[in-house]
Amino acid sequence: MRKIPLYYPFALALFATLFGSALFPKLHLSTFAPFLAIVYHVTPFSKALWIALGCGTILDLLSSEVRFGVYALNFVLITLLLYSQKKHFFEDKALGLSLFTTLIAAASTFLQFVLAHLFDRGIPFSSSVVGFDVLLMSAVDGLYAFLWFTCPLKIYTYIKKMGWKNLFSRKGQVDEE
Repeated sequence: MRKIPLYYPFALALFATLFGSALFPKLHLSTFAPFLAIVYHVTPFSKALWIALGCGTILDLLSSEVRFGVYALNFVLITLLLYSQKKHFFEDKALGLSLFTTLIAAASTFLQFVLAHLFDRGIPFSSSVVGFDVLLMSAVDGLYAFLWFTCPLKIYTYIKKMGWKNLFSRKGQVDEE
């Protein structure tokens, strides 16, 4: 994944952020969680903090749910807490990205509940909220990371390696020129 420019996964995350609620209104994804997992693997800590702040600011600008700055604070705190955990997840494995995304999404959702309680209106906290929002939806975020990030990025690296011309040709087929 180090060979892929960061603007490709950022564009995927931004597209999911902008149009995800229109396409899937009942599904509340942590759209920048897979992007942050990729950022943690390919950038140094200081740059990852700045990128996390930028992603949180984008969500703050697009959201009216909570006070301005809560998403940015959330992403910066998550980066402070989980950046060093990247060594436990292989960056080139699809399962590693999905599991790291699940961890980031679960921690971010839990921290969002805490920050909403501190700075905004308190959200009722129960075991069903923890079970559904923190655990189940974080697992869905892991699936989202696989389908929306890993698969397109693997296709991108394959196309860069093989070229567009070889993408749709058969192995035994000889081009007639």
